[in-house]
This record gives sequence, structure tokens and C-alpha cells, in this order.
Amino acid sequence: MNRLLVFISMAFFIAGCNQDTQATIGHAIDAASEHYKVEFENEYVRVIRVTYNPGESSAMHSHKPLVGVTLTGGQGIFTDVDGNAETRPENFAGDILSDGGETHSVLSISKGFEELIFVEVKQKYPSIGSDIPNSILIDSMNSKVEMEEHGIRVIRSKAPVGGGSPMHSHGAGVTVSLTDQKTMHTSIDGDVSEVNLKAGSVNWREEVTHSGKNMNDADLEIILFELM
Repeated sequence: MNRLLVFISMAFFIAGCNQDTQATIGHAIDAASEHYKVEFENEYVRVIRVTYNPGESSAMHSHKPLVGVTLTGGQGIFTDVDGNAETRPENFAGDILSDGGETHSVLSISKGFEELIFVEVKQKYPSIGSDIPNSILIDSMNSKVEMEEHGIRVIRSKAPVGGGSPMHSHGAGVTVSLTDQKTMHTSIDGDVSEVNLKAGSVNWREEVTHSGKNMNDADLEIILFELM
């Protein structure tokens, strides 16, 4: 066997070993369960709450493609299955992130406790739509698209003290409160309800059409992970 054939054979052997190694590495909620815990799951999404203390590391693990938000900010060193290490830039509370699902381990080099929310899509949501435009069209001063990846549209929604929004629609998905939330919602039929949530809360919401008003004594900020 000539040198070229030997080289090709070795390359295929190494690639095959890497694929086998990645195939045996479990999802984060199984392989690194002390850091990755399921917060909510249904047939459409899985929501994972991630926590690390400074200096903590995880076992090698995998993810489905995901988007997320960091509640605290932080920084980590990510190492892939081949041993290549990458120190990722520091992020800050409220930053949006995306991950393609690459297998890795993580070493936290954060200055303090780190907490994040990840959202993975399991299957497409059977949307029926609405005749009322989405918040990003009708309330664009307060609701802005931050990212559209992995089947999710990420919307940042804000409201000042006493501020409200006109009647608008949202797709089904997950809401994450970045601030304490005390809001009054009025449905298209005129029904009124109040929502009270603490910062860091995660909620699943079906498609909805409503208007809203911030009843809290502080500005409101929410991240909406709408299924596309």
C-alpha cells in the first residue's frame, strides 16, 4: 500500500473514531445534569436552565441546536472532542446566544454565579395565525427581533413604567422575564387578566392576541422565543 493510500485510510479511521465518540456522548441534561436541568418540556420545545459557579466544569456533552438568553452574564472555555479549547467572549445579563449543537465541555471563568436559559425546538408548531399583526410590526418601538435561528424568532420586548402596547399578536413559544413582571393583559374579546412573575421566570405561551400594560413600578423587559 503506497503512502497516499495509507494516509487516506488513516484519515477515514480517525474520522470514524470521532463520529463514534460523538455518538456516545450524551445530551447535556444527562451527561452534565448538575449544570443543565429541564425547566419545561412539551411536544414542541425543551427549555433548559443552565447554572455554573466560577471554576466549575462540565463533562463532555451535546445539545440540539438552540437559542438562549443569559440571565447573569458570564464567560467560559469550551473544549471540543479533539481537545481544541476556545475562550469565548464575555457576555452580559440579557445577551442573546445561539449554539449549533456542537459537542463540547465547558469550564466557567465567570466572575460570579452564571445562569442561562436555553430553548431547543423539538417539532414545528401548527400555527393558525392571526388577523392582528405580530408585536414586531404593530409595536416595533417596544418589540424588536434580536435573532432568527434554529426555528425560533427571538424578540426583546420592553415597556416603561405605566407603558402599554396596542392590540397585537404573538406566535406560540417561551417567555423569559428579565425583570419582575406585573402586567395587565386585555384579550381581543375584552377579557382582562393580570400576570405576576419574578425575574428569571420561564413560561410557555400558546398563540395569543392581546394588548398589555406594565403595572409595575419599574421598567419591564421580556425575551420572547417565538416558534417559526
